[in-house]
Amino acid sequence: MNNKKTYFKQTHLDFHTSPDIEKIGSKFTKENFQEAIKKGKLDSITVFAKCHHGLCYYPTNVGIRHPHLDLDFTGAMIDAAHEIGVRAPVYITAGFSHEDAITHPEWISKNIDGSYKVENEYDLNAMYDTPKKDCTWHLLCLNDGPYAEHIYELTEEICQRYKDLDGLFYDICLKGDVCYCDTCVQGMREMGLDPKKEKDAKEYFIIKRRIFMQKCTDIMKKYHSDATIFFNSGGANMDKPEFHEYQTHYEMENLPTAWGGYDKLALRSKFFKNKEKSILAMTGKFHLDWGEFGGFKTKEALKAEIAQMAVYGVGASVGDHMHPDGEMEMQTYENIGYAYDYLEKVAPFCYDGEIVSNIGVYVSDDWVANEGISRILIENQIDYRVVDNNCFEIFDTVIISEGAVMDKEGLDALNAYIKNGGKVLLISDALVKDGEFQIDTGLKYIGGAEFDCDYIIANESYDDVPSAPTLSNVPGHRTKNIDATVYAQIMTPYFSRTYGHFCGHKNTPHNKDSKLMPAIAKKGNVVYIANSLPKQYRLYGSVFHKRYFMHALNLIYSGSLLKVSGIGSQGRCTMIEQPHLNRYCINMLYINPVIRGQAGIIEDIMPVYNIQTTLRTDKKIKNIYIGLTNEKIDFIQNQQEVSFVVPKLECHTSIVVEY
Repeated sequence: MNNKKTYFKQTHLDFHTSPDIEKIGSKFTKENFQEAIKKGKLDSITVFAKCHHGLCYYPTNVGIRHPHLDLDFTGAMIDAAHEIGVRAPVYITAGFSHEDAITHPEWISKNIDGSYKVENEYDLNAMYDTPKKDCTWHLLCLNDGPYAEHIYELTEEICQRYKDLDGLFYDICLKGDVCYCDTCVQGMREMGLDPKKEKDAKEYFIIKRRIFMQKCTDIMKKYHSDATIFFNSGGANMDKPEFHEYQTHYEMENLPTAWGGYDKLALRSKFFKNKEKSILAMTGKFHLDWGEFGGFKTKEALKAEIAQMAVYGVGASVGDHMHPDGEMEMQTYENIGYAYDYLEKVAPFCYDGEIVSNIGVYVSDDWVANEGISRILIENQIDYRVVDNNCFEIFDTVIISEGAVMDKEGLDALNAYIKNGGKVLLISDALVKDGEFQIDTGLKYIGGAEFDCDYIIANESYDDVPSAPTLSNVPGHRTKNIDATVYAQIMTPYFSRTYGHFCGHKNTPHNKDSKLMPAIAKKGNVVYIANSLPKQYRLYGSVFHKRYFMHALNLIYSGSLLKVSGIGSQGRCTMIEQPHLNRYCINMLYINPVIRGQAGIIEDIMPVYNIQTTLRTDKKIKNIYIGLTNEKIDFIQNQQEVSFVVPKLECHTSIVVEY
């Protein structure tokens, strides 16, 4: 079935199964497997060849077959899926492999002090009956050494064995950024690199991991030229662009109940949209995390997660873990099918279009700050795009995240953009190089923060922020005003909190006699924010810092092309244009995740009503209706604005605007 159609209804089927469990796959039947696929409405299911225990589930001459397996489990699943027209890419664990670690300790990755690298506080001195924490494994070295050779041989065996291979999914491939095992230390020296220098060790790691991915790809392509390949645990990390070229598509582990919440997806989806490859967002059927037997989300919660993926225009992959006996759990696939049934219905209004947004975010290497920007924008129902290849001219306003610097090409493009009326919002030390701003802000850059916190106070009264100095746990950078207009200022504390100088339980109070410095300043079309308000918001959640950010943005931003009111900070809105159908599609989402115990969960999905909506467009609008019901919506068009009211939003709705 080897084709590269964008499959957007997938299940990722794990099977990390102890060698101490018998009767492996004894209840597997083709009929049961196919029934689950059909109930789940899947068009792809990732099946397993080698698990984290280091065991294989097919007849192997290379790896270690599970000792209680009597069938070609991998092949049986592939055949069953293909018989009903469903893809079945094959899973191979890489970085975690318990049996290999025990048999070949020399294959384990090492820290600079010679100790073994482990995941999640693996206790190397634990006794046999010591309780084991979740997800604890040795981390094996894939830097093109002896263990990598083992993976190459395993890959070749699988590719030769299965004549109709759809793709390969390698797991735990890019964890960490250095290794000091004997093979790596020797390899660094042979390459003229110094193992004692972290920079050299990181360079070696990147070189060797790229070689690893390329060799795996070359082996697969030798037998299956159209198969897909993905290297997980790093292959879809925004901060590892050096590995993106080796992926035929992206599978973004999301797991909002355990890994960063429901708003992590927005930035990741927009970042990878620029890569022009298919994108799947991965969640789990589990209540919490991977491999949780007996853990379930409600079907409505799973539907809400899948609807969120559709709102951001990415495909879906829901993780499951098969029972050792090989029988598929039908409750799981009924829930998945319920969610995917909805995805099928709304797909025409969520995919195959271009994002319509006039605000761009220029990301940096500071992903906490980047995500903070994303959260502030989406909580204000401002859709955005990530700036790609210095294409500033398509935006009304560009937000440049802290830590970003530009080369001459980027700077020339940005200055041309500003000269032509483009607007720029700089945050913290954005575009600071060699102690100076790279563009004219009307300020002189002095340096980083002097104290461990500071306070922001507005120069004018705002109804939605305190008139008193407001604590910022992430202190601002110091600047001197030259010819900018200052809208808010920084007041510093008496001193930083130390054992020698402290005041009370927490932060030192503001010093009313301190010399004030610009917190928010504007010159022309450039606004500067000294404090990292996005990072402050992401880490501490103060709504006042979010509001200060929006006040700064609104000094220059002409406003979103799509404006909605009535859905609060929990509402999410995106809009795409489908020119081939002469229409816009507006997607609105309203879910309210809450913290219960250790997890953020969705339980109550409450409707909201009468959402005031305004769309700015130069197109003559002919018709507006609700996508799923064809219910018409009355509208008023005045010049370049169209106004209408969405009568009800319950979890998700798609509004079609035809021109």
